[in-house]
Amino acid sequence: MPIDAGMFGAMAKQFEKSHKNCPKTWTQPVNDADGKTEEQNAQWWLQHGERGRSSETMFGYLHDSRIKITNMECHPFDPDDFRRCYLLLKAVPQWKQKLHLLKPTSNVWANLVDNWDTLTEMLETALNSKEQKAPEMYDFMKKLGC
Repeated sequence: MPIDAGMFGAMAKQFEKSHKNCPKTWTQPVNDADGKTEEQNAQWWLQHGERGRSSETMFGYLHDSRIKITNMECHPFDPDDFRRCYLLLKAVPQWKQKLHLLKPTSNVWANLVDNWDTLTEMLETALNSKEQKAPEMYDFMKKLGC
């Protein structure tokens, strides 16, 4: 059914307005990484993880078999992209110590890796805030070249 883009946008806004107070019925799955091997955690992320090109780039560089699941080498461009990379490391915590493997990919990745803990702290602060927005983090990421 072809539908005018403006009409579709209006329908989406009305849906959001009508359902803004509805209880959540779905939550993002979370990996219980404790006691699992790096490979088990990586496979869990492949099956259940929230993915984007930057997190897929990370997977390709940090997975021992160097599986390339994207043909692009992207870095996170904004806090939401970084959040997906953050979730990858939550799912596969063994890879936190391997982040340095991303540094040769690009100057931006090198800057991100060097500032990973700061970015993580900024993201977690934003996620725990009422608005769940991260304008300071976005500005900081721009300074890093994102």
